Amino acid sequence: MDMESIVDELLRKDTLGSDIIAWDYLSGGTSSVVAKIQCKNGQSYVVKRNSPNLIYWESVFLQFYEDSTLLPRLVYAAKEYVVYAFLRGDTLSARPEKRKMLQDLTLGLINDYKPILQGWQEQFSWKKFLQQEVMEAEAIIGSYLSDEDVALIMQVVRSQPREHLYLLHGDCGVHNFLFQEGALCGVIDPLHLFGPPMYDFIFAFCSSPDSLDEETLQYGLSFFDKSFAGELYGSVLIGLYIRLARCLLHHPEDLKRYLEAWEYWKLLYYKQKNSTTPNSSVK
Repeated sequence: MDMESIVDELLRKDTLGSDIIAWDYLSGGTSSVVAKIQCKNGQSYVVKRNSPNLIYWESVFLQFYEDSTLLPRLVYAAKEYVVYAFLRGDTLSARPEKRKMLQDLTLGLINDYKPILQGWQEQFSWKKFLQQEVMEAEAIIGSYLSDEDVALIMQVVRSQPREHLYLLHGDCGVHNFLFQEGALCGVIDPLHLFGPPMYDFIFAFCSSPDSLDEETLQYGLSFFDKSFAGELYGSVLIGLYIRLARCLLHHPEDLKRYLEAWEYWKLLYYKQKNSTTPNSSVK
């Protein structure tokens, strides 16, 4: 179903309760097509078309956390598209300090996370998910990290404990955050992922190369109210490793800062473990 047909269907069914006076395409994700609709009553909406499975889980996420102050209000869900209220803000606008962003994200969304419903888990394994993510990242990172670094991250993943699973955003980074007047005002484009809330928190922390320090992380965590079975510094290493691969694919200009952050957190990890840091080099 193309966007023109979707708009015609919304008009025919009077889904929005007002005539549509204008619409135009917005920049979408990798697979989605997105448009902004303006109605005669002054309201604006976003229409997003994607594969039925992704649309289903996006609508589930928005309904599951309908009281979140950072998520758009779901208006209508069909098989191939969703309609939600337009949120003002922009992913490219000036961002607040990362510590403030993490505070607002935690209080406005992550602390609202709820355990998954019975029947959702199926055969999902959190540890297997992490192993797959790290293996895919390794293929991209290649020689930028040493063999010792690869062995370390594999060991950290293997040591991850069993976690209580929650419905997560799954792509909770600055590329999906809306900002206005230097403040976080919205979170968009959730994916289908079950896991611990800490994953989304660390994903957000690692999603930009600025302020990747322990003080910033601990400040954000001071507002975090969910249980966490894992080991913090090891979880940050996992988040950084995955982010390094995405950096190489999408923002290679940030690589130097992420490699510095990797060495910084690796030292913290070994310090916490009271271990001797093996000789390793960043190529």
